[in-house]
Amino acid sequence: MDRNFTIFAVVLSLVLTACGGGTSDGFDGRSGYNKGKLSLSITDAAIDDIAEVWVRFESVELKPAEGSSITIEFDSPLDINLLNLQGSLSQDFFSGITVDAGQYNWIRLHVSVTADGMLDSYIVTKAGAMHELDIPSGAQIGLKINTPFTVGEHANVHMTIDFDLRRSIVIAKGEYKLKPTLRLVDNAEAGAIIGSIDSDMTVGANCSDEQPDTGNAVYVFAGADAAFDDIDNQAPEPVTTALMTLNTETGEYDYEVGFLPAGDYTVAYTCMADQDDPATDDAIIFFSLGNMTVDPPVETGGAEFNR
Repeated sequence: MDRNFTIFAVVLSLVLTACGGGTSDGFDGRSGYNKGKLSLSITDAAIDDIAEVWVRFESVELKPAEGSSITIEFDSPLDINLLNLQGSLSQDFFSGITVDAGQYNWIRLHVSVTADGMLDSYIVTKAGAMHELDIPSGAQIGLKINTPFTVGEHANVHMTIDFDLRRSIVIAKGEYKLKPTLRLVDNAEAGAIIGSIDSDMTVGANCSDEQPDTGNAVYVFAGADAAFDDIDNQAPEPVTTALMTLNTETGEYDYEVGFLPAGDYTVAYTCMADQDDPATDDAIIFFSLGNMTVDPPVETGGAEFNR
């Protein structure tokens, strides 16, 4: 079978302008000293056979390297269907809030994900069945991302949390549990990989079935010429994954992997992704789509504090 595919990287271009005069928002003189602005969003690395994944987020907690943690309360809980946030799509938790400049040690997402009979966080399968999601002790400890980041003085920083559902949803004894795998990305240092494969690659002896729309996913591994394997809590593990969708105009299956830090990657495709159980080592067959480099975003001009 002739294996045809197209792959290329997209670099996010940032146009930064010098900070002008004026006293808008009160960020002049002593009131703007040692402050920066922070935005935080969420995106999703999706999973097969699930139509919706709703998670209720209550608040976000930030821990500066010095001092006590800071909790940002939402006006009302945010109910987010993570499966709407694939590729380079994301949804803001908050945008442009003023925080102390400096290093932050971690972020914690406070969620309502408990098996209590309330459908605050739940999934809907493609067959239409609804299942409550549960994180053991999730209501008490939340979802913690132990990735340090820095907010520069007078800087605008936009971070995105990638919620990897393929690794995070575990089915045990008919119950759906969430064991979150999260990674934190600085948008100013990230880009995307976009590509497509020929429809002939979606069926055949090395696929989970003869349905061309099932089991198709791209796995992205760190480094050039990296070894690739299924998700099984053992190295090598993918940085992230992405589902594929039929392009009705070209007849090919397209994919987009967003929020990848600048660097070298190895991209692989499988049509057996629906058989990849994150708790076990599965005999998943991959096809290499080659190496790809995501370059740092292009910056022009000076720093901006968005007065």
